[in-house]
Amino acid sequence: MDRTDTMRRARILRWASLSAALAACAATLAAVSLTGWSLFQPDTRYMVAIGRWIVENGELPTSDLLTLHEGLAYICQQWPLCIAAAAIFDAFGEAGIRCAAAALDIAATATLWACTLDRGRTGAVHMAASAACGAAIAVLCNSTPRGIDVMALCACYAAGRKWARGGRDSLLAAFPAAGFAMAQLHGALWTVALMVPCCLILDGRLDRHGRLKALTAAMSTAAACMLNPYGARLLMVPFATMSANSLKSVGIGELAPWTEAAPAQAAAACTLVSALVLYRLRVRCRGGGRALLEAGDLLVLGTLMLALANVRNELFLMTSMALALSDIQGEVAGPRARRPLALASLCTAALLAAIGCLAATVPAKTAIEESAAGALSSLAAAGAKPGDAVICDIDVGSELELAGYRPLLDTRAELFCPELNGGADAWGTARHVLAGDEDAIEGIGADFAAVPSGAYPALEDSLSGLGFSLVHDDGTFAVFARKPS
Repeated sequence: MDRTDTMRRARILRWASLSAALAACAATLAAVSLTGWSLFQPDTRYMVAIGRWIVENGELPTSDLLTLHEGLAYICQQWPLCIAAAAIFDAFGEAGIRCAAAALDIAATATLWACTLDRGRTGAVHMAASAACGAAIAVLCNSTPRGIDVMALCACYAAGRKWARGGRDSLLAAFPAAGFAMAQLHGALWTVALMVPCCLILDGRLDRHGRLKALTAAMSTAAACMLNPYGARLLMVPFATMSANSLKSVGIGELAPWTEAAPAQAAAACTLVSALVLYRLRVRCRGGGRALLEAGDLLVLGTLMLALANVRNELFLMTSMALALSDIQGEVAGPRARRPLALASLCTAALLAAIGCLAATVPAKTAIEESAAGALSSLAAAGAKPGDAVICDIDVGSELELAGYRPLLDTRAELFCPELNGGADAWGTARHVLAGDEDAIEGIGADFAAVPSGAYPALEDSLSGLGFSLVHDDGTFAVFARKPS
C-alpha cells in the first residue's frame, strides 16, 4: 500500500468516525423526541420570555419582572442566548427551538470528537467512544445550552495541552476568551473556563515559571468573567446555588449531590476515574516519563469531585475523561476498520435517517405539552389575561411566563437563593401557598391557579374555601379560577 492509499484510508476512517459520533447523537435526539421527552424544556421557555422582555425594553432587567416576587434582585446572566431563543421561537416556533437545541448538541459532539482525535490514526475504540459521548451529550443536555459548556471545556483543554507541550504563550489567551464567552452565554457555569488553567498550575511537567504563567492565565480568566452584567458577583453564583440550604427543598434535581441522586452511578464513576488515572500513570512510566500528575489527571479528579457534589456536573466529568483518554497516543486508536468505505456509508446513512426521524417528530407536541396547551386555553376561557397572577409550581410557571402570565414560581434557582436575590425567602412564601395557607394565598392576590393534578391537595382544598372553582382537570393539569363576587 503506497502513501496515497494510506492517506486516503486515514481520511475515510476519520470521516467514518465523525459520522458515527454524529449519528449516535442525532439518533439519541430522535429517540428522545419519539419517546415524549421534549426538547423544549421549562428553562428554555423562561429564556424565550425574558428574551422577549429584553428586546422590547432595550435593557437588561435588574429585578424579577416575570413572577409574582416583584422587587427581587435579579440580572439575566445569559442574555445573548435569551435574545437568540426569543428570536428563534418567534420566527419558527417550538420546531425552531428544538432544531437549534439539536444542532447545539451535535456541534458539541463534533467538537469533542475533534479534540479527542488520535494524532496518528482513527480506530474502532475512538469511534465507539465518540459515539457513546455523542449519545450522552444528547441525553444530558436535553435542550439546555450545556453544549456550550462542552465546547468551551474542549477548546480550553486543547489550548492548554498544546501549550504544556511547548506551544506558544499566546495559547493562554484562549482561557480569558473562553471565560468572557461563558460569562455571557451561560453565566452560572463560568467556572468551566477556569478548570484547565487551575489544573495547569498543579501540572507536574511545569517549572515555576510555567506555573506562574498558568496562574496569570487563571487570574485573567476570572477577571474576564467579571465582564458580565453581574460583575464580580457572578463569581459566587455557582457556589452559592450549590451550597444554599434554601435550595434543598425546592426540588431542582440537578442541584442534588450525585451520591444522593444516583449512588450506583457515582460509585461506577469513581471506579472508572481511578482506572483511567492509573492507566495514564502506567503509560507514562512505560514511556520513560515521570509518574507525576498532569493537567488531564487533575481535571478528571476535579470534575469527579464536582459531579459528586452536584449531579449537573456529570457532563463535565464525561467530557474530561474523554479528553484525558485522548492524551494517550496510540493506545486509544485500537484496530483499524477493515471496510472503511462501507462503514463510512453506513454511518452517513444512519446520520441522515436519524436526522429525518428527529425532523419528523419536531412539530408534534408531547402529551404533557398538549395538556399544558389545554390548561392555558382554560385559563383564557376563565377570563385570565396577560399579566395576571397565577398560582403554580416550578415547571408550570415557565409555561405561564411564555404565555404572558405572572406565575408564583419558575425554574430560576437564583430567585430562591437569598445569597443572590437580596436576602428574600421567595421559596418560603411559595411553600406556604402550595401548602394551602389561606393567608399566604390571599396575600399574593392571585385569581387563578394552574398546578399538576392531585399534586397539592391542601392547596386545592384551600382554593375551594376561598371561592375558587375547578375549571379544567385532564389528569395532568388542574386549573382553578376565583368565582366573581
